[in-house]
Amino acid sequence: STRDGYAAASADCLGASPGSPAYLSLAGEVPMGEAPSFSIGQGQCALIHTGGILPEGADGVVMKEDAESAGGWIEIKKAVQKAENTVRRGEEFSIGDLMLKAGSKINFKTAGLFAMAGVAEAAVSSLTVGVISTGDEIAPPDTKLLPPGRVRDVNASLLHSLLTGEGFLTRDYGIARDEKNVLSGMLEKAMDECDVVVISGGSSVSMRDHCSSILEELPDPGLLIRGILMSPGKPTLVAGTAEGKKLVMGLPGHPYSCFVSAFTVLLPLLNSMVWGELRGPWRGLKVITEEAIFGIAGIEEFIPCVIENGRAVPRPVKSSFSRALAEADGLFHIPASMETVRPGEEAEVWLW
Repeated sequence: STRDGYAAASADCLGASPGSPAYLSLAGEVPMGEAPSFSIGQGQCALIHTGGILPEGADGVVMKEDAESAGGWIEIKKAVQKAENTVRRGEEFSIGDLMLKAGSKINFKTAGLFAMAGVAEAAVSSLTVGVISTGDEIAPPDTKLLPPGRVRDVNASLLHSLLTGEGFLTRDYGIARDEKNVLSGMLEKAMDECDVVVISGGSSVSMRDHCSSILEELPDPGLLIRGILMSPGKPTLVAGTAEGKKLVMGLPGHPYSCFVSAFTVLLPLLNSMVWGELRGPWRGLKVITEEAIFGIAGIEEFIPCVIENGRAVPRPVKSSFSRALAEADGLFHIPASMETVRPGEEAEVWLW
């Protein structure tokens, strides 16, 4: 039963109304958590609560508000249809039905299916991603007083949260100082322990040079991509090793650039490693713009947006990336073939 009320045979309630009620005798009360030990005959009903099992002879439930106790009888003031206010056995899933296909994410929407089926454990495919931050200017997030020129490590927290939220395991390898041998040693350790390593680049030219040269020295195939025509995220590096099937990515040091590269490039690549197909974590939506969105010709561009009163409004990033991301609902995706999206034109939004 999906309602509190009275389990009855629909035939006994035919034509019932407030002005012409049907009168049924009460056969008993259905206990919660167990099957009823009685059945109902013609002209009878049973008190039932939400979740209770209908006794034999009943095929519907009259809601409590549509019935009233009247001198030892139950007065039914509304007709009930067959199967009304009930869930039939096998209605949600029947024998042989697919409950969850391979590649589905286990989250708050799907976890209940395992409990429903009595499954306590399930085989999952995942990857362990090592995260390395780089740069002499980067300080741990718990640093209380920052010396001039230093910034707290935003990218590591961002990446760990983004990756674990998508079902990947992460390991933190700390901050590599601006020395090639230090970064090389950290990368070697991370590659031994993880399937994928993500290096969040420092802002110095030497740090970027260290990262790219180390990736060039990796065994076949080594550095595959040096920069992508996208903004932000152009300095993104992609490398790998055939032996051990390891992926290494170098992400930009600016937090907004780091996030966009991770969201639009890293996550689809990780999904392809698990499931063999590129899958983005976003939900694409076509919207009509009410104000101009300026892009760069020949470069794929991503601009934060918020949803206000059913409209997607751009929120260009200047300096306060963390605030812009915290308030954003997604990204405007401006393809390389477009330079400016004018008011009234269609644009694509990638929502997270």
